[in-house]
Amino acid sequence: MLALGNCKCPLMQAFAKYALRCGVLGAVLAARPVSWAAEAAGGIVEQPLAPRPFPRGKTMFVQLKPEETGLKTENNYADPRMQGELYQEFETSSVGTGVTIGDYDGDGRPDVYVVSKTDGCRLFRNLGNYKFEDVTEKAGVGAERGVWNQGATFVDINNSGRLDIYVCRTNAPNLLYINQGDGTFKEMAHAYGLDVNDSSVMAAFCDYDRDGWLDVYIATNVLDITKHPNGQRGYLFHNNRDGTFTNVTDHAGITGETQSHSATWWDFDNDGWPDLYVANDYGVPDKLYHNNRDGTFTDTSRLHLQHTSFSSMGSDLGDVNNDGYIDFFVADMAATTHQRDHHEAADYRARTPEPEEGSDDVPKYHRNALLLNTGTGKFQEAALLANVAATDWTWSSRLEDLDNDGWLDLYVTNGFPRDPGTDTVKRSMNAETPAERIRIMYASPQRTDTHLALRNLGNLEFKNVSAEWGLDQKGVAFGAAFGDLSGDGNLDLVYCSYHASVALLRNDCDSGHVVNVYLRGTVSNRYGIGATVRIESALGIQVRPLTLSRGYMSSSESVSGRS
Repeated sequence: MLALGNCKCPLMQAFAKYALRCGVLGAVLAARPVSWAAEAAGGIVEQPLAPRPFPRGKTMFVQLKPEETGLKTENNYADPRMQGELYQEFETSSVGTGVTIGDYDGDGRPDVYVVSKTDGCRLFRNLGNYKFEDVTEKAGVGAERGVWNQGATFVDINNSGRLDIYVCRTNAPNLLYINQGDGTFKEMAHAYGLDVNDSSVMAAFCDYDRDGWLDVYIATNVLDITKHPNGQRGYLFHNNRDGTFTNVTDHAGITGETQSHSATWWDFDNDGWPDLYVANDYGVPDKLYHNNRDGTFTDTSRLHLQHTSFSSMGSDLGDVNNDGYIDFFVADMAATTHQRDHHEAADYRARTPEPEEGSDDVPKYHRNALLLNTGTGKFQEAALLANVAATDWTWSSRLEDLDNDGWLDLYVTNGFPRDPGTDTVKRSMNAETPAERIRIMYASPQRTDTHLALRNLGNLEFKNVSAEWGLDQKGVAFGAAFGDLSGDGNLDLVYCSYHASVALLRNDCDSGHVVNVYLRGTVSNRYGIGATVRIESALGIQVRPLTLSRGYMSSSESVSGRS
């Protein structure tokens, strides 16, 4: 199903000229999410957006209390091994948690699934008007307590037209909850061949061979720092179209150990075949795998990338300058102030060697990377020019049009559970025992950071509007997801925090124009994952790709074409 909204806007008038490239064999066009029962067998369906339920207040975003919404979780990190024998594995690999948004019951209202590190996971059914019901036990998707849970995504893995849930975990089999169509799920990861037991971070689903069925790349990080200090290998699984998957990692040419915090499918060369960017932490080279269209991939990072972030964290894609080409953003941990930079990163940065002269290695720098797609196979690095090179200790980075002006803005979550400063590290290294070293680190204060919203003003100019928009919350936060929770066309925000309940912020934007595009394949790839929606109007070119895994350990509502 495709979906549109706000039919009086100039973008809607230009939508007759839209171009859709995706792996679906049939599609429907509509205006806001509608129930599956209301869908046609093919063609275009249009509906108006819902009226905005609340007037805009002092700020565009309003944080809602868990007691008011029912969207309340625990995230206690209740495993003493995190401050003991698994301290290094936890700190380098498994700190964060994710969240995913999707309409699992087909009632037209996107629901929310929240990952907690050791307290299981929670599924919340959207009742409308920003009220949610915890249906975890009823649905059977809680996951056992004590296991380290990581990222999660809603995905229609079997082309049933219903959203399933895939959960990544550390040192425990990943979980796959298959939607039974009656409000319940059945865990079937082993039956599908997807019960990977590793340091799984996030599953990035995409139809890489364009056969109409979603395949998956599973990003991994450190599992045992003594045996594999540079992390584990990522996994690529091919969908056999019969309810099973085959591990094709070696055959596909996916190589090397990874310390991934994110992996994103991105058709960087605009040939209609999805490529894969794997972002790696701690100086492990990032990988840009080019899709060879024959089931194999080639790492072309040396050919296409001028440089990458050093400690690559969350990543996202989008056309930031509205030139019709999809750009890419990778977050690092560069400080926004001179004082904090010298407190944390300056010494480490000074000791980071440059690639030797004549080396083919891609330079890695301690700052965010904004890779502008030129359409020529080369990318211009524009993070410093656009004022997005430093966003503090960033986890999730998301490119979304938050104010409906046709330009993609940047939102990031920040923070760390302890003080990573040079003084703390030196005291720890001088400790006489490993236990004392860890005690010193955890006795330090939390690195609480302000989360940031940077408005895209066009012409590669971003302005910090965090306080102005009501997005300047402070804390330690990780995965973030966006979705139109009320059907009014505005993107609401949900993010996970360390030792705190999930946060929900309502978007009360009352300006701009909105076109929501919901893709529905009638034969295969039922949500049109991998599609690109292109709109040309008096405002210029706007291109929106539909990708599931974005940011950090999270996945947003399956919507494309917002403008």
